[in-house]
Amino acid sequence: MDYKELATLYHMDASADREANALRLLEERLHAPSTFDLGFSTASGRLFLAVPRELTSLTQTVLRRERKVSNLMRSLPGIAGNEVLRSLVLDEVVMSNQIENIHSTRKQIEEALEESSAENPRNRRFREFAKLYIDLSYGEFVQPKTPDDIRRLYDKIMDGEPDAPQPDGALFRKAEVYVTNGVKAVHQGLMPEQAIHRAMEAMLELAGSPEIPELYSALASHYIFEYAHPFYDGNGRTGRYLLSAFLEAPLSKPTALSLSRAIAENKHLYYQAFRSVENPLNHGEATFFVIAMHELILAAQDSLIEKLQRNIETLDLVSQTADALDADGSYSEKELAIIFGLLQQRALGASWSMSIDAIASVAAVGRQQTRKYLAALEDRGVVRKTRGRNPVMFALSDAFVGDRAPFLVGD
Repeated sequence: MDYKELATLYHMDASADREANALRLLEERLHAPSTFDLGFSTASGRLFLAVPRELTSLTQTVLRRERKVSNLMRSLPGIAGNEVLRSLVLDEVVMSNQIENIHSTRKQIEEALEESSAENPRNRRFREFAKLYIDLSYGEFVQPKTPDDIRRLYDKIMDGEPDAPQPDGALFRKAEVYVTNGVKAVHQGLMPEQAIHRAMEAMLELAGSPEIPELYSALASHYIFEYAHPFYDGNGRTGRYLLSAFLEAPLSKPTALSLSRAIAENKHLYYQAFRSVENPLNHGEATFFVIAMHELILAAQDSLIEKLQRNIETLDLVSQTADALDADGSYSEKELAIIFGLLQQRALGASWSMSIDAIASVAAVGRQQTRKYLAALEDRGVVRKTRGRNPVMFALSDAFVGDRAPFLVGD
């Protein structure tokens, strides 16, 4: 990369004037026409973002891949597209937990979501966290506007967490907190609480700024949140959720819901990006942080595109199976609609089962009629009941799948 960190250039300069040269280079970057003042000061300096050629090129690559993601998603309509998003949500929650060394499974998260309407759910832990991502995926998320909103999101993310230390200030923590690398402290969160409050205001103002490209402001705002470290626990999960939320505008929902895996698989790159900004010799330059985050987005897009291409191939096999069933003439139009919906659920869903309400929506009939169709299909060994109540769930029988859709056996 031709564009180098100020710290690197400082160490490369063996002249007697390197201090003056470093200040001159800093002033050039600060006052370049393409530089953005990010509106927040750290111990290393006031944050700024330069936009060198390398960053412009990365941004173009990200946006090109976004077009590909969007085109692929258009090939997954209806149930298929919805289930792809739901599957991404489950993976995102599991991976975000994993980064913090918290074990959770897709099944555990799915069960928590299924019990979301229960008065006393057994799987309270992660339920609200997963629901936040579900709301984000279906466009029901309201962007946070105030520090109070950040605290409300945090409370939902940490709902059901055993022994989680609660913030003891008005909104955030009052005492100090350190980020460690397992051996020693590498960063101290802001103090006192008023400083955290100001940081959250600056983060939200940056994220919503019309003066900075949305992709850049979303990524830079993530740095401010993690720098402030406003809570005793749960900062990583809250910060990554906010990052997904802020990226939902400049990027597609599938990409915004795929970042935690990329971060988990590239932790060194992620944490090195923070260290770059915190190096005093870089004087608050966030350029290399934003570049690294672009690289993580590209990694997420690569995995996502592969996943979507596989899903499209699977959906094509499902469609071929439905066409063959239609040609047999053994099922009514509504029965075929139900079978096609359950085939998609089996092929692409986070779970194999659908509720009666979801099946009724697929068949475009009422609940009572849906029950009659399901009873007839159950008698013929096509479907089976997988849950008896709250809510009643159905899936294709293993025998039917093995006979008519063997490509789904073992999925």
